[in-house]
Amino acid sequence: MLLRLLLLATLLAVAGCPRTSNDMPANAITVQAVVETPPVASSGDAADDPAIWVNPADPLLSLVIGTDKDHSLNVYGLDGQLLQTLADGRINNVDLRNGFMLGGQAVTVVAASNRSNDSIMLYVLDPATRQLASAGPPVPTGLGDSDGLCMYHSQATGKYFVIIDDSGLGSFQQWELSDDGGQIGATLVREFEVGHRAEGCAADDELGNLYVAEEPGALWRYSAEPGGGDQRTEVDRVGGPNGLKEDLEGVAIWYGAGGQGYVVLSNQGASNYAVYRREGNNEFIGIFYIVADAAGSIDGTSDTDGVDVTSQALGPQFPRGLLVVQDGRNTSPSANQNFKYVSWQDIEVALGLPGG
Repeated sequence: MLLRLLLLATLLAVAGCPRTSNDMPANAITVQAVVETPPVASSGDAADDPAIWVNPADPLLSLVIGTDKDHSLNVYGLDGQLLQTLADGRINNVDLRNGFMLGGQAVTVVAASNRSNDSIMLYVLDPATRQLASAGPPVPTGLGDSDGLCMYHSQATGKYFVIIDDSGLGSFQQWELSDDGGQIGATLVREFEVGHRAEGCAADDELGNLYVAEEPGALWRYSAEPGGGDQRTEVDRVGGPNGLKEDLEGVAIWYGAGGQGYVVLSNQGASNYAVYRREGNNEFIGIFYIVADAAGSIDGTSDTDGVDVTSQALGPQFPRGLLVVQDGRNTSPSANQNFKYVSWQDIEVALGLPGG
């Protein structure tokens, strides 16, 4: 009996099957990660959320910014190598936007939630050095557990916003960014309640939508504009026909032409990823798993918190874009949590999407 259990555990690990009580179906749609980052410095549930920066001058020099929510904000190359660590506290979620005017220059703003002091941390990314630098003092939120965070650049007004939440209560705030004498300042412009705990969010700059993952409930679509209030539309629900299981976590948007594209959701309770159409009523497309590669050198993923995705070509390894996910159980070998990179083209092929 012991031998059979050991054999089963080995087969599951090699297959990259989720290492939870949820069994991957025999007909599951699967893809493999092609790059992984080093383990984060902190042990336990520490890695959390990534954000992708595309280098406009040379896509091969693009970056992934990832959080170690017990220690720091980390910057990685497309090869997964660690390039910078900012030990600024318990940084939980991160997002970025290009083109913010600061001191008369267009800069890339990186915003992160800091649970050490329940604040918004603001940075500027230098494209020449590929390094982050502080853009001003932390912005206190008054929230009790500043966890989830995403950014929004309104095409209607040109304004930039940070959206942050108290994940335990599902309380959201929206802050408008401004140039405050060469540093970035922030003003609270909106508050709304989701109803239950929520962390993952993503804003669609072109369509003006804000997606919020209510962990035990539903994926919701709100207006991302500060006057949007609390009106919302349900996209999908835990326990529904599409296989969502508590908790729902990270959300990201793959931008296609003409308002088309995809919304990607970490279906953490089932250790897989749900994909929806970006346009219209966000029609459900399908679910995929990330499994180990044939050589077992990069393991599969499970219990994923944060995700990010880009549709921009990042060289021959990522010709149709890149998906980055946090891996809640980093094995082969067993180590602290890390982030895995998946070619979007592989996802297109697996799901039968155009371009695949």
